[in-house]
Amino acid sequence: MTRPRTARPLAIFWLLLVVATAGYLGVNAWSGIAFRTDLLSLLPAEKDRQDANALAGQLIENSSRRFVLLIGHSSREAARSAAAEIEKSLASSGLVSLQQIGPDQVKAMGAFYLPHLGALLAPADREALSAGGGQAIAQRALAQIYGVGGFADAHLLKRDPFLLFPAFLTSLPAPLSRLALDDGYLSVKSDDKTWIMITGNIAGDPYALDTQDKFTDLIADVVGREAGKAPDLAIKRGGAIFFAAKGSQSGLRETSTLGAIATVGTMLLLIGAFRRVGPLLMNVMAVIIGIGAGLAANLALFGEIHIATLLFGVGLTGVAVDYGIHYSATVFDPSRPTTWQRLHEVLPGISLGLVTTLIGYLILLWAPFPALRQVAVFSIVGLSVSFFTVVFWFPFLDRGEAPGYGRHLLGLANVFWRIWEDPRLRRLCRMVLLILIGLGAVGVLQLGTSDDVRRMQSLDPTLLAEQADLQELTGTGGAIQFVTVEAADDEAALQLGEDVGRTLDELQAQNALAAHRGPADFVPSLKRQAENKALIERLDWTGQAEALGLSVPVKPTPTPLTLQQALDDGALPFLKEWVLGVGRQVIALDGIRDVAAVRAALAGRPGVHFLDPAGDFSERLGTYRHRAMWLIGFSALLMILPLAWRYGFKGGLTVLLPSMAALLLTPALIALGGEAISFFHVMGLILVLAMGVDYATFCAESDYARRPVTMLAVLLDMVTTLLSFGVLAFSSVFAVHAFGLTMLLGILIAFLLAPLAGGVNPRSRGSV
Repeated sequence: MTRPRTARPLAIFWLLLVVATAGYLGVNAWSGIAFRTDLLSLLPAEKDRQDANALAGQLIENSSRRFVLLIGHSSREAARSAAAEIEKSLASSGLVSLQQIGPDQVKAMGAFYLPHLGALLAPADREALSAGGGQAIAQRALAQIYGVGGFADAHLLKRDPFLLFPAFLTSLPAPLSRLALDDGYLSVKSDDKTWIMITGNIAGDPYALDTQDKFTDLIADVVGREAGKAPDLAIKRGGAIFFAAKGSQSGLRETSTLGAIATVGTMLLLIGAFRRVGPLLMNVMAVIIGIGAGLAANLALFGEIHIATLLFGVGLTGVAVDYGIHYSATVFDPSRPTTWQRLHEVLPGISLGLVTTLIGYLILLWAPFPALRQVAVFSIVGLSVSFFTVVFWFPFLDRGEAPGYGRHLLGLANVFWRIWEDPRLRRLCRMVLLILIGLGAVGVLQLGTSDDVRRMQSLDPTLLAEQADLQELTGTGGAIQFVTVEAADDEAALQLGEDVGRTLDELQAQNALAAHRGPADFVPSLKRQAENKALIERLDWTGQAEALGLSVPVKPTPTPLTLQQALDDGALPFLKEWVLGVGRQVIALDGIRDVAAVRAALAGRPGVHFLDPAGDFSERLGTYRHRAMWLIGFSALLMILPLAWRYGFKGGLTVLLPSMAALLLTPALIALGGEAISFFHVMGLILVLAMGVDYATFCAESDYARRPVTMLAVLLDMVTTLLSFGVLAFSSVFAVHAFGLTMLLGILIAFLLAPLAGGVNPRSRGSV
């Protein structure tokens, strides 16, 4: 075959596209590429739950920006001094907004509530007055005033002789149950250490690498400086940004390590197989161009790169190199002396292989997972670009001639084919198949599933220990769980929140949860304020004044307190996190011990929703795992179309058989190893199907004389795939590990069974 007339123009056109892509990447790299590390973006968004998903996402975003530091020392003064310096450094950095709860804040709260005195009651006082317990409240006030350590503020007593206002202030839910205000700082004492809390919100995106680096470096610097002054200083860190920073550092290290293993392994393999640098350079070039194109496509479409794209993208090395390897392996075929004859020989197989592989990645593109869409775009573009680089450039760049050393190498590769055809080995083959089937059957009996989203990433054990200590010291739970109330306006939402609060109080009494806090706890509804005012007016004001030796006090005439006033005043800054809009409010839950009881108690109430993001996401992952199985079936049906066109219906099924066997055996073998099947195992099966069909297709495209050359190429394909995808099984990120382990086992099985497709004859061998 001679060179086509269009070959050179196409090669030049391709060169221009590659240069343009490189320029686009260079410009983005110069201005700074945004990397995302939030693994929750891997999760699906259901159309029929858009409002709930948006609300959960907003709450998670608010929570993810929050951080907590506990500064501890055996000396109260040393702890306070260190906390003051750390707080000062954080405040001046511009990276955070601190939530300071000191004397000024307490005074601001008192000043804010004071005009509404006479309409505010602590829950216990409200209950007592409703039951006619006014005399008990009066006696309590006298005991507080005249008792040991009592106080008497004539101005306050004249307006509030029953001390209902101080009781209301002290009844407000504490942000953390074990902390107490100590001269301007929330503090707790434990194990002879005084712990001071500093809390606030990250100003930037906590999942952006730049924000993580700046914030963690600042914390490390200021804490290190203070530790130098007080050597026994201890710190406990809590917040998503600390875990995200550790996770992104681990992810980038893994990307570098696994990528190096894949790259170096592939290079050594190609050098060992071809014993010259030409095939290595050409294949590395095709892979690099493919990876660059995949990154450029992601930046153009999404404006950022997710860390999962880099981790999964490592596997592109092993897939993209397949096309170049099949071309390069034809050098061992002396009947194809020219480069264009070599390309013509492999073009049908690699074209069909590309089509079937892209079908698998297109399924990923349809999956409603933002980060997996990035993986799909990265792979679809990268593989296509690598393929066309081989087709347009390799025949021009190749200077290889048939080597004289290939006989033993071809003989070794051909062994994998001969074991299925040699009559003397048929018994062994049947025995191996029976063993695989037996292991698969045992594995199926042990098959279990787990879609717990909390397993998706490996959390740093040091941070986990610090967070556990922090939760114990502050008396809060670590889960992010909420109740949302939605009504026509703020007043209706507050009334609904008060009703929900009574239910939550009952659950708290049953030990189903530790605490709850919401807008209605700090701003009573107008209806409740009116009820409180009526209860307060029924008290014996004259008798209480005589008992205190005061002139007859004037009953307070409170002004109505609204939620908007509270938001505008700023005395209760935390309210902004719980008010999401007009009539949309959030009640934060702490220490849920019985999720089912909470969910059941709130079920069926109009406008009330219990949000357990981790639990909900896990449930939805299970749903999507089932749907992914249907996607695999749909993917197989799509693959039948090009295979049947090429080999006929029966032949197409035969070519599909090895990968279908891999699909059935791989989950069973994973279960046999004691690992539950998750959504990400199933997503790996989609690519096992696609790539397994590639191997069988290459075998079906090979005539008898070329079988050793074909099997050598398939063997090299398989090893490079294991070097790239298989190494992902050793990732600490569970989603990546599950994907990699599935690929490792599935590709091995598909490779071993691929020669079974060797008896299939294309309808027209040698042409597409």
